[in-house]
Amino acid sequence: MSIEKMSQVHIVGDIEKLDLALLKCCESGLFHIENPHITNKENEEYFKSVEGNNPYSENYNLTLDVMSLIELKPKFKDYSDLNLDANQIKEYLSNKKNEVLNISNQIVALNDEKIIYEQALNQVEHLKGLDVEIRQILSSDVMVARFGRLPVDSFAKLEYFSQYNFFFFDFDHDEDYYWGIYFTPNTHLEEIDHIFKTLYFEIIDIPDFARGTPELAMKSIKSKIADIVKNINNLEEGKNKILLENKEKILKIYSLLKTKNDTFAYRKFVKQVYGQFYIEGFVPSQKFEHFASLFDEYSNIICEENPVEQIADIEPPVKLKTNWFFKPFEMFVKMYGLPNYYDINPTSFIGFIYVLLFGIMFGDLGQGLVISLLGVFLWKKKKMQLGAIMSRLGISSMIFGVAYGSVFGYEHLLDPFFKWIGFAEKPIEVFKPQTTNMLLISAVAIGVIILISSIGINIYLGFKRKNIERAVVSNNGLVGLILYAGTILAAVLFLASGINLFNPVFIILVIILPMLILMFKEPIVEKIKGKKVHLEGGVGGFILQNFFELFEMSLSYVTNTLSFLRIGGFILSHAGMMAVVMTLSEMLDGAGIIVVIIGNIFVMVLEGLLAGIQVLRLVFYETFNRFYEGDGKAFDPVKVEFPEN
Repeated sequence: MSIEKMSQVHIVGDIEKLDLALLKCCESGLFHIENPHITNKENEEYFKSVEGNNPYSENYNLTLDVMSLIELKPKFKDYSDLNLDANQIKEYLSNKKNEVLNISNQIVALNDEKIIYEQALNQVEHLKGLDVEIRQILSSDVMVARFGRLPVDSFAKLEYFSQYNFFFFDFDHDEDYYWGIYFTPNTHLEEIDHIFKTLYFEIIDIPDFARGTPELAMKSIKSKIADIVKNINNLEEGKNKILLENKEKILKIYSLLKTKNDTFAYRKFVKQVYGQFYIEGFVPSQKFEHFASLFDEYSNIICEENPVEQIADIEPPVKLKTNWFFKPFEMFVKMYGLPNYYDINPTSFIGFIYVLLFGIMFGDLGQGLVISLLGVFLWKKKKMQLGAIMSRLGISSMIFGVAYGSVFGYEHLLDPFFKWIGFAEKPIEVFKPQTTNMLLISAVAIGVIILISSIGINIYLGFKRKNIERAVVSNNGLVGLILYAGTILAAVLFLASGINLFNPVFIILVIILPMLILMFKEPIVEKIKGKKVHLEGGVGGFILQNFFELFEMSLSYVTNTLSFLRIGGFILSHAGMMAVVMTLSEMLDGAGIIVVIIGNIFVMVLEGLLAGIQVLRLVFYETFNRFYEGDGKAFDPVKVEFPEN
């Protein structure tokens, strides 16, 4: 349960070497940068910012534009052999951008032209019933012709307008429309156009390039579309050729510029004084020598270590140090907030509780194996942190499943194994009345042990941080521990063996005195610190307020302890649900195995999810709440991150 020891590091050098120093910090993956902590405020005015305008952003954005145009996915490429200065890079990228843009614009223009011809083809296809040249129909001086389509309902209404001077000729139709043409003299055009407008006639403009009969026009348009498609394909091939010929070089430029661009952004943490840059941050102590060696070849860059124990007002970042088995449970710790650097890493403690309680609540050898294998798959293939946790929970479920003698709900499948190793029957028969009571009592006992352990950790942290109020006179301190553990011990002895510790001396020393100390802890702490005692709201108001707080605290001890009864409840719930599944399978002889499979899947999903949530609640609310503050800041080393492909 440890936290990685950190060393404060100062890097000083000539301002011309700043970019190099930042690059080395990023490449190391070890340096957590922070704003310089200037202890002497009188010298603060001499430290100046060095941010300025980023000289790499223009070319970097230009690179991204070119990569987007040629659809090149970003990834890291070693650029050590790239010999181009900023101007050469800009010229090269600009030329490629213009070249690709020219091709892209041609492709866009051809696609637009293709759409026009496709629309024309769609229009002319409806005229294929005509055996007359389209231009001849449209070029009359005395007669006007309108191509278009008329809704089916409107076509039936044309007979109502038979006395008007027009003629409608239809040459194609479907369920919704009639395609055709109406003719009318120029002198009646306005009147006839109005009639057809009221009939919802949609005019179709025939493009000028549609010449000859509809059949010939269709053939011509199809030929033109084919030529356009061929030209588009040729241009796409040219674009792909640019990608193939320049891919490596562009990726090297991208990698170089992204490194310089992202590195430059860290200048906001740098100060300069008298022509020297000043960088401050943290490095894991055991890695400092390796980190410092990165600057050995540069005589004008100095890297110094300063152990954090010597710096009272510095808060180092936190890097958790957890063994491999419980490491996945760091996810839950980070959800709550990282511990303070001077506290402890609670991951192993929390992980142990989580694994233990889940196994107790969800004990089944077969289902545990499935959960564990599924977790391994999600972790290895999908890189899901939850998968690694599931693999551990499955192991715990398997262990307790053996103790319960349960395999996919078959409660006596392991009986031969137990007899072979010397047992008359399986160790735990859940549905026996005496076993049920034992499970519930054991659940509360586990809760008591966990709560006492949490209070013990809080006491340790209080003394470690030299916080007497936290360590001694709080409800999670030494006084609270005496009150809680003493009362529990006396109750257990009385119920289990008839030993009565509730005599006047015990009640005064273990119950009344701790409660009075907790009630008056504020004036007691003020007195210890040598401060003037101040009772907010007066003596009466103070006593009344603290009495209710003491009552709430005492109630929380009880409710927190009884919360662990849910462990026993889930044991019975899981066994009960599987008993229902097995009963249904016996009732349906032909489909019994199907019922067992579906039932197991249902129980694993539902009960597994509920058990996981309930254990998480016990961890966060009953355990973390007693000793954990979660006010630490994460160790976040400077780096240049490239997309993973």
